[in-house]
Amino acid sequence: MEEAREPLPPRPLRPRAGQAGDYEKLTAAINHAKDRGDLETVRQIAGDPHGFILRQGWASLDFREEEQVARLRKLWESLELEILSVLEAINRLRESADFELYELTAKQPEMLDRVVAKQVAGLEKEISELASEAERLGKEIEELTGKAAP
Repeated sequence: MEEAREPLPPRPLRPRAGQAGDYEKLTAAINHAKDRGDLETVRQIAGDPHGFILRQGWASLDFREEEQVARLRKLWESLELEILSVLEAINRLRESADFELYELTAKQPEMLDRVVAKQVAGLEKEISELASEAERLGKEIEELTGKAAP
């Protein structure tokens, strides 16, 4: 007849060789967050302790772990998409008239003053033409209705 044995107590979580320093840092971060009442940090660590460690730059990457390789592949793909998006935005910017003006004025700063002066002259001319047309239309309204235009 077998003797009844007491169940063994659970083994404490032990870091793998070479990760003891990271484990101690993680434990310290948890304690520090708890002391400060920083529940968000505690939740981040509880939700993804390995990710937290990597974001802190504490652990070296072990590419033998398939899960980590999969995460890194997803990160790589998302970074590639973001890089493509930024490159497309840069190309659109470089093709714009605003960028062309920027480049010209960077090479010749006085050019901006000339462009602004031309724009101001064009606007002043257009304002004058519109004022003349408004005056003419006002007189025409007055002639047709017999009342002064508002």
